[in-house]
Amino acid sequence: MPTLETTLVDIIARLRQGRFQNEQAVSQGIVLPILRELGWDIFDTTLVWPEYQTGEGRADFALCHPPSKPAEFIEVKPPGKAEDGVRQALEYAFHTGVPFIVLTDGRTWSFYLPAEQGSYEDRRVYKLDLFERPPAEAADILRRYLAYERVVSGEALDTARKEYRSRNRRSQARAAIPDAWRELVEKGDELLVELLASAVESKAGVRADVDDVAEFLAALGKPIIVETATSKPPTEPAPRTGGSRSVVTASPATAAASGRAGRLILRGKAYPYHNAKDAMVIVLRELAKGDPTFLERCSQHPDAQGRKRRYIARTPEELYPDREDLREMREALPGGWLVATNLNNILKKTIIKLAAEVGGLTFGKDLIVEF
Repeated sequence: MPTLETTLVDIIARLRQGRFQNEQAVSQGIVLPILRELGWDIFDTTLVWPEYQTGEGRADFALCHPPSKPAEFIEVKPPGKAEDGVRQALEYAFHTGVPFIVLTDGRTWSFYLPAEQGSYEDRRVYKLDLFERPPAEAADILRRYLAYERVVSGEALDTARKEYRSRNRRSQARAAIPDAWRELVEKGDELLVELLASAVESKAGVRADVDDVAEFLAALGKPIIVETATSKPPTEPAPRTGGSRSVVTASPATAAASGRAGRLILRGKAYPYHNAKDAMVIVLRELAKGDPTFLERCSQHPDAQGRKRRYIARTPEELYPDREDLREMREALPGGWLVATNLNNILKKTIIKLAAEVGGLTFGKDLIVEF
């Protein structure tokens, strides 16, 4: 018998493979199954009312108590587009007096109190990312705000209001800073790299290579053991009494391999490559063979999108919306798809990893890349 936890395990696996490609797929394949496990009769449209008319538009779902009276709205967006619907969802709530709204793209679930003060972000009580929480923890959070019995009793709304006013909110955010920073630097976040590269140019008069910047950021805080000899040249081993052992912080020169060429092994077959771009393109092209949905699913993956652009898309304009001069920096992929090549090497590795994930492969086992 399915439970909310087992349902989430299945949903998360399919999300990672890009199986939900539009708003309707998210509604039917994610939202309704979750509501069913939370105790809602999804076939009773007086309780789970689809396309609820608000006067300003239609909310995707109204969770009603008593029947036909909305207690919460759920607004559904396509994968990666959840933040685009905040204003719309809040306006629906304002015009109907609904005190609690949920905004989701399947992966992320944001819970808002529209009547509170401040910016849209200020009115968000909590944001759940299914990729960042174990299924059991995610299930507890969804129950807290969406379980049928808690909505009917008013506990869901009361809990949201208490948490919103909690003094722990700042400490919770502070505790998450190291992990958030680690993810930004490990994935080669473009904005972070650009900011540091510009600062280097201001100080040195010469712009730093984006790969050097990305590798420096990724290496921050990683200790490297360095042997220093006082009496022997580097080619000879230093005696135990003549050297010292120290720990230094990695820099681009010490942390990154000087060469870019290597080989990758995909499902047991080896492919040589000259640089990180070649490796990325080989992986995407090989995994796209025989699977016409693969690149579409890759393009929907959160790691295939920057803050302002997509890395895998149908048109050069989507790859470089603000940089017409860079639109030739791309490689063609099967089915009319394109991949941007003006990316730092860490971002290219991130794309290789997401391709393995979407293809149902284990990176480091089914797909091995010698970076």
